[in-house]
Amino acid sequence: MPVRRQPDALVPDVVSAPNATYAFLRAFFEELARSGVAHVCVSPGSRSTPLAVTASCVDGMRIWSHLDERSAAFFALGLSKTSRSPVALVCTSGTAVANYAPAVIEAHYAGVPLLVLSADRPPELRQWGAGQTIDQVKLFGAHVRYFAEMPVPEAGSRMLRYARAMACRAVAESRGARPGPVHLNWPLREPLEPVLDPEAGDWTEGDSVAGWGRADGRPYIHTPQPEPGISITQIEALAEVFSQAERGVIACGMLDEPGFGEAVARLAELLGWPILADPTSNVRGGSHVQGGAVLAGYDLFLRAADFREEHRPQVVLRFGGTPTSKAFRLWIEAAPPDHLVVVSASDALNEPSQLVSEVVPGEASVFCRQLTGALERIGTIPRRGEWAASFLAAEARTQSVLDGEFRENETLFEPRATRILSECLSEESILYVSNSMPVRDLDAFMPVRAADLRVLANRGANGIDGIVSSALGAAAAERGHVFLLTGDLAFLYDIGGLLAARRDPLRATIVVLNNDGGGIFSFLPIAEYGDSVRFDELFNTPHGIDLAAVAPLYGLHHTRVKNFAELLSAVEKSVSQLGVSVIEVPVDREANRDHFRRLVSAVEVALSGQGETQ
Repeated sequence: MPVRRQPDALVPDVVSAPNATYAFLRAFFEELARSGVAHVCVSPGSRSTPLAVTASCVDGMRIWSHLDERSAAFFALGLSKTSRSPVALVCTSGTAVANYAPAVIEAHYAGVPLLVLSADRPPELRQWGAGQTIDQVKLFGAHVRYFAEMPVPEAGSRMLRYARAMACRAVAESRGARPGPVHLNWPLREPLEPVLDPEAGDWTEGDSVAGWGRADGRPYIHTPQPEPGISITQIEALAEVFSQAERGVIACGMLDEPGFGEAVARLAELLGWPILADPTSNVRGGSHVQGGAVLAGYDLFLRAADFREEHRPQVVLRFGGTPTSKAFRLWIEAAPPDHLVVVSASDALNEPSQLVSEVVPGEASVFCRQLTGALERIGTIPRRGEWAASFLAAEARTQSVLDGEFRENETLFEPRATRILSECLSEESILYVSNSMPVRDLDAFMPVRAADLRVLANRGANGIDGIVSSALGAAAAERGHVFLLTGDLAFLYDIGGLLAARRDPLRATIVVLNNDGGGIFSFLPIAEYGDSVRFDELFNTPHGIDLAAVAPLYGLHHTRVKNFAELLSAVEKSVSQLGVSVIEVPVDREANRDHFRRLVSAVEVALSGQGETQ
């Protein structure tokens, strides 16, 4: 349950702390709060008692209590992504901290700032068979931006200043040029409870800054967020190359940067290039799409052999994470462009085709505005109407095929269910989408829309684990009604995360595409081997669980829809309900696979004979 500091808090300030451990930790958590950490996810444990109790006593910190460390970590991940601020995690020693690993790995690859504060046995109890003791030093290896073994807490001016400095450093490291998780390991000696030290004196030794922090309320160490500079020389050189390249495309992968859609649309208009926008780029929705350059159906029309062959790009300008579309990757690998430029907030080489020719470290919207300015200084850019028009025509034909197929088929299939959800959500909504088939369906079937829609996904490591917890963590940020689009296996994989919905006043809607197993495996070549490889048992893994039975266990609303009209009605109703709603969309796995393939084939037929555009 979320808890706020009570008036009779046991650790009201550093000076009044009952013992040296609590004085040291009070100074640390005060600086976390001053540095912008507003949320702490705590899992119960004995050794972590001083960490949990002290965090709960600091003004401005909201405590979220989770029984399961794995769910807690993904909850913190979703909360951090949505709030765009670091979130702290507190757990006890032993295997408890190991359960953070999946979320820490996702945060590492996705660039999400988390602060892992793990309690540990003091040095004299390690490697002597003490309970709940494992080697926690650098437990997460290269998957954290920074690790520190904290000292056994002491008081005194020097140590209190150190506690404040380390809190500021942890936040700065997590929000650096490459945001990500930080791990601080805390050896704590008994007594762990806030017992009064009979020899307690002035823990600060008269040092007011050590005791109270900076008088102006700023963090002890002020570290502004880095602003990656983009070389003007590099911008101007790229402007010269791009201004001469007729056959260019802009590809947008996972990115959650306010203002990027408008900036990239203006750049595309000037260049005369189409924008292939992944739904997680947050470019498919907004007023900027009305210019016509933003395309949504490319995952389907790039599967058409004739179109691929006749549209070989000279230049690919890519923003954000690796696009979801495999068709896009195969397209550029089949005909490598002369230039593949990746703009990234860090210097990470996130281009699996290994065709990248240049990396530009910097914010995407800043780059777009600077490049637009450089192109405008160059002056006239050759007209490229035919190149762009051919992509727009392919987009129009693709969307026309989908609209026609969906009108004629009322069977509950995943493509249309995904399309309906992406169209009907208000611009105040957040759509969190699971990996496996849901994010692929969203990529293929979400059209552009004039209203904004913030789309989030865990596309760092691309796992299905922790998706329920991540979405509920996003709901905890209170930035809009959260909808989770997930498959049944991902839903069941993180079923323990639903406990947060029972313990905390969260509001969210979970749409479960239930095909009773791993439907994505039906699309893989191994599926053709059937019983000879025990395909159903080893891959499809049908579970036969009645999802309606899950709802009362966690205090959820549940609706199983029978048609698309009921789906729309259930979505609308869920927004007005308190608590968390589960909308189950039952889908026939094999029929859905065949339906998807028919859609792909219909798009390819519609594009055949479109002709080459020079």
